[in-house]
Amino acid sequence: MRRSQTRRGVLALTATVAAAALLLTACSGRGGPAESGGEADTSPIVIGASWPQSGPAASVAPGLAGLEAYIEGVNADGGVDGREIELVAADDAYDPARLVENQRKFVEKDGAIAVVNFGGISIAGRDYLKGASVAGFSLAGNTPLSDIEGYPLQRAWWPDVSWEGELQAKWLTENHPDAVVGYIGFNNDLTESHLEGLAAGGVTPVGVAKVAPGTSDLSAQVSEFQAKGVDTVLINIGAPTIGAVLGYMHQIGWEPTRVLAGNVADFHTAINPAGPEAVDGAYSFSFGKDPSDPAYAEDPDIAEYTEAMRATGHEKDAPNALALNGYGLGAAIVQAIRNADEITSEGVVEAWDSFEGEENPFLRDGMTLTGGTGGRVNFQYQFTQFDGTSWVPSGEIQDVAELGIAK
Repeated sequence: MRRSQTRRGVLALTATVAAAALLLTACSGRGGPAESGGEADTSPIVIGASWPQSGPAASVAPGLAGLEAYIEGVNADGGVDGREIELVAADDAYDPARLVENQRKFVEKDGAIAVVNFGGISIAGRDYLKGASVAGFSLAGNTPLSDIEGYPLQRAWWPDVSWEGELQAKWLTENHPDAVVGYIGFNNDLTESHLEGLAAGGVTPVGVAKVAPGTSDLSAQVSEFQAKGVDTVLINIGAPTIGAVLGYMHQIGWEPTRVLAGNVADFHTAINPAGPEAVDGAYSFSFGKDPSDPAYAEDPDIAEYTEAMRATGHEKDAPNALALNGYGLGAAIVQAIRNADEITSEGVVEAWDSFEGEENPFLRDGMTLTGGTGGRVNFQYQFTQFDGTSWVPSGEIQDVAELGIAK
């Protein structure tokens, strides 16, 4: 069942099952009886969100807007078993120290059962959450976030980027075996994770440019790549860098094969800043929809998402694919809460790991969420090429678990 159908179904069933739900909740671990009277628990389910809203990664703020829009929609529909989800947000400015302090407040003052973070700095907050026995969900692809043995309650929304690296290496080996590869990424372990995947697939770049978030001038790095004979550039870096470097390559007439990471290949991050002509012919392994891609102009999930963003005052962020990412993450967390035997950190994480073919409004058609290696739930990619107007799919959906890459 599609997510849009699920929410309509919940509304349609509410009137007929309300009395039974109250009776069942009173004697189950999901709500639990109150200390007196055996009444259902109607206290809010608190989730904290430490998210960059200023600083070098301020451009990712729309991801929080999408998360807020989804949760506000759930609350408008009656919450989960009659309990509202209270999302408490704070700016961490992409500063690990501020992130940890935000987490401490969420847990010790607000009573959060889960904390949501963006990016690799969430790694810095794992130890605190582990000590507090509170679930952490990250919108990130860094390989360390797959360490669920060391951090049993830590989970990540994006696929492990090393898998995408190995998938890219497989494609290059089969289609461009003599490629001279250059790589552009952040100066953190996201790049290290990606490079590990490429190496596992037998590809070692001759040049690696690691730059800080917010960097906009990569002319020196491009010149170095040209001097080394690079004919294929892999890029996994956010705005404004990816748009700037693609635009610069086009401006100087340098046209290597370009492969963009799936989470930065969207219109808002890459195509609009660079110009469609600068991205024409580029490739990407994609796992999510883009609300600005004309291919999704009639998509029912995107229509529902856009309305949710409008209804919650986030209309200006609706075209941003990162906002849809946050919306999809919200949908996944709420579904885990709905499925949990007990609405606790442990119960929600166990339900997350138990996803089996779960649909989600963010995912491309034909893709689903299934719990697996490293606590991840996204294992599917679609190979695409930008034709100057839209990302055009080619071939079948590829599952990195089935391919033996995610193991």
